[in-house]
Amino acid sequence: MLAIHAHQPGKPVIRLISFLFLLLLFGTTLRAGNPPGGEDDILRPVPFRLHVGPYAGVGWIASNGTFETVCQCAYEGGGNGLGFQFGGFVDYPLSGDVSLMATLGLRSIRASHDKNQTRVEFLRFPPEDGEFYNVDFALESIVQMTLVELGIYGKWDLAVRGLYVAAGGEISVVIDDSIEETERIITPGITYVDGSGREQTSMDDPLSRFYDDTGYRLAAAAKLGYIIPLTPAVSIAPEVSLSFPLTPIVSEFQDWRMTVFQAQVYLRFAL
Repeated sequence: MLAIHAHQPGKPVIRLISFLFLLLLFGTTLRAGNPPGGEDDILRPVPFRLHVGPYAGVGWIASNGTFETVCQCAYEGGGNGLGFQFGGFVDYPLSGDVSLMATLGLRSIRASHDKNQTRVEFLRFPPEDGEFYNVDFALESIVQMTLVELGIYGKWDLAVRGLYVAAGGEISVVIDDSIEETERIITPGITYVDGSGREQTSMDDPLSRFYDDTGYRLAAAAKLGYIIPLTPAVSIAPEVSLSFPLTPIVSEFQDWRMTVFQAQVYLRFAL
């Protein structure tokens, strides 16, 4: 006969097993938030999950205020244009419905300003010696900037599943900028000396070369988005946002500011 003896585990082994069980139970409690009955929430399959991924968007730029170009052409009022943005984000959970969201990426801002202007010019019409005439001009100034932007936002999940709002601040540093000025004569029968219909001037880095450059842009932002799950670990989130400027483009013109109305999409990966 082969006798099999069963040994009771010693106290140290029992304590170790109990400790590991309590540790696992404590860890599960920290992750928390599983819906009652063990049901999975498809929008948050694993509660308190970190999300990362890329984002991209396009925005409508509303430029307001008064500024003067290097040719001493003053523009007042608004100008409009399109801008783009892309980068990466981190969505760090703080509780079941609140998280801290950070974005880092590139933002382009482009706005076109235009006006008509009448100037007195000396014109020569052979065989006459020439006289002074009022000449009408159409002026356009296109401002283009590329910025590195960091955004920090508080994000709140709303009662409607998948819907959220976020608010926070953005700081951007200008890394490239240009102003392109175009002048056209709109008085019939008059052209430039070379016979062309317009004169155009392009300037690189005018904010630092010709203005009192601030070098950065501060803005307050509000967001509204909706998370659409694709798999338990992957989702997309279309979002609309408003970025309201707190600082001018250049400190020389305090009211020259750009507001951005934007739509973007996040690709969210749960870690």
